Amino acid sequence: MSGVTPNACLSGVTPDNKKKFIFENHMTLIMTTFLSRISERKLLVFGILLAFALICYVNVIDGPMLFDDEHFIEKNLLIQSLDNIPDIFTTSVTEGAYIGSNFYRPNQQVVYAFLYHFFGLNPVAYHLVSILLHLLNAFFVFLLLVRFSFSKNASFIVALFFLVHPVQSEAVSYISGLADPLGLFFLLLGLLSYHKGLMAQGSTTRWTRFGLSLVFFVAALFTKENQVIFLPLSIIVGIYTYVNEQKRADPFIFISAFVLVLIASAYLFLKLTVFNFTGEIGLTDAENVYTEQLSVRLLTFLSIQWDYFTMIIYPVELNYEKPYLAYTGIVTLRALFGILLVLTALFFTIRLKKYRKIFLGLSWFFASLLPFSGIIPLNAMFLEHWLYIPLIGVSILFATLYDWLLAKGKAQILLIILIPIVILFSIRVILRNKEWSDIERFYLNELKYTDSSIRIYNNLGMYYADENLPDKSIYYYGKAIEAGDFFPQPHHNLANLYHNRGDINRAFEEVYKALRIDPNFIYSLNKLYNLYLETNQPEKAREVYILLMNADKGISNDSDDIEEIYLN
Repeated sequence: MSGVTPNACLSGVTPDNKKKFIFENHMTLIMTTFLSRISERKLLVFGILLAFALICYVNVIDGPMLFDDEHFIEKNLLIQSLDNIPDIFTTSVTEGAYIGSNFYRPNQQVVYAFLYHFFGLNPVAYHLVSILLHLLNAFFVFLLLVRFSFSKNASFIVALFFLVHPVQSEAVSYISGLADPLGLFFLLLGLLSYHKGLMAQGSTTRWTRFGLSLVFFVAALFTKENQVIFLPLSIIVGIYTYVNEQKRADPFIFISAFVLVLIASAYLFLKLTVFNFTGEIGLTDAENVYTEQLSVRLLTFLSIQWDYFTMIIYPVELNYEKPYLAYTGIVTLRALFGILLVLTALFFTIRLKKYRKIFLGLSWFFASLLPFSGIIPLNAMFLEHWLYIPLIGVSILFATLYDWLLAKGKAQILLIILIPIVILFSIRVILRNKEWSDIERFYLNELKYTDSSIRIYNNLGMYYADENLPDKSIYYYGKAIEAGDFFPQPHHNLANLYHNRGDINRAFEEVYKALRIDPNFIYSLNKLYNLYLETNQPEKAREVYILLMNADKGISNDSDDIEEIYLN
């Protein structure tokens, strides 16, 4: 019988090299066998993911509400009764807090409404929901990659990578970040159903699976605006599946894509019309070189690819407020890095038959970032939680690398690198959650990276006011005003503080400053009304009451109305 014996593979190899070869292959066998025993059992995979989720996030479970939680939850009247659910589906997320915004995320608000109904403002319940969704999403990443023909070992490793990556903490630990894990939950269920439809043999099964994926797509759309990426992701999954399985294009793939386009188009139409609450196309009403020029927004998107790369590879410096800085030059290292990434993605798209898994990872990454590409003006240049879904694309690339090394008998190389990375990432998440679970520590960490954030200074002032530290509170309200006297909140908060101190004149002065900035700021109108009642000025109180009712009904007041009351 002709053939080659095992020992023939080692012919011509020195004894030392032979020992090294045997040791390396023995270690690879041990590692891959251990991983296989885990990854072959879905329940065990889920259990390990659960263990890591608890290790990483247990210290934030009882963390307080902070930042936008005030307007999304604490002061949001719409979530305080389940009877308001119909109104939730026709208003912005902050309508119930009398704050104007263009964010439409009703499913997020419905979850808050049920949590409020059963648990009130107990933050533990809100945190547990976010952590559970993040855990389920990591498990769905495992299931999806297995369906995409990655090895179960690779799928498990990158699911763990997705779970413990520190940039995910912003979406998971921040209660108001619920829309990200909730939206991805629906998106992954939709893609799993769609892929099962693509792989099914019977026509009835295919269309049933597709119909279910449409339900999840709509649910995702009503969770967060960026979930419209289900459309390009489903197309990418369809292309990958047909190439990977060497299937011929059939009517199903074209009809399903057409239906998805119709749903996405209908949603975008509604978002630009019925669910456009500010009249602006984007998520900001600022007028600057970034918002007014598409070319600048696209150049900025290319330039911040370096920031995304840094956060993914070296997630040490984490903070919420990022620089609102536009990039206008194309011949810069940042822009060239972004262009190189895009060209790389295009290369693998052209060569997708040979590099289909690399195509899948890169195209997933960029498709997930499309809503943040600057096509429409945004309220930020980049944020950590914008990587929540794109990180799956990065995970796919790691899974591709693992399986490639495994085929060459070198999988231990990546394992030796990834194991300490998972440990270090887990430690970084725990440390980051110490900040999310401590209001003062969170805001002081933010100030390490910015000295111009009005929101951070104002919110830190509010914290010190709650802690009965008025001098510190006044200092940070002052810093907020110095950073830019554009918002009524710092003046309103100073009015409350001076009122509590018994300094009525200063309280009047600050509340009027707030209303000159925004004559419809209902909290300051209410404050002014009560101040006039308290100081026995019923005529002026009645005048303010009229403006207060206008604001409550959505009728705009004019700054001249405020001045008239102030001067008379």
